[in-house]
Amino acid sequence: MSRNATNYPTRTPPADQGNSAAKPSARKEEHERIQRKQRAEMILAQYDLLMKYAMENKLSIPQTRQYFRKVALGIPTEPVIKNWFPS
Repeated sequence: MSRNATNYPTRTPPADQGNSAAKPSARKEEHERIQRKQRAEMILAQYDLLMKYAMENKLSIPQTRQYFRKVALGIPTEPVIKNWFPS
């Protein structure tokens, strides 16, 4: 063996760290939650989009703003706005 081989042994594959089917699902849910919050923040920042969603869903702009604020803050809320985030 060369000197480098003794100083830097080859990497051994990690043992099974308990990766279950629940972990990828939890990561996916976390990713979706973050995406929903970011999209809600974007809609709140653009008045024309906020107006568009209010008109399409037959809600007032304050009701629509309140809904997206709750989503952006991570507060569980009844989904009253249709087709704003793909499921």
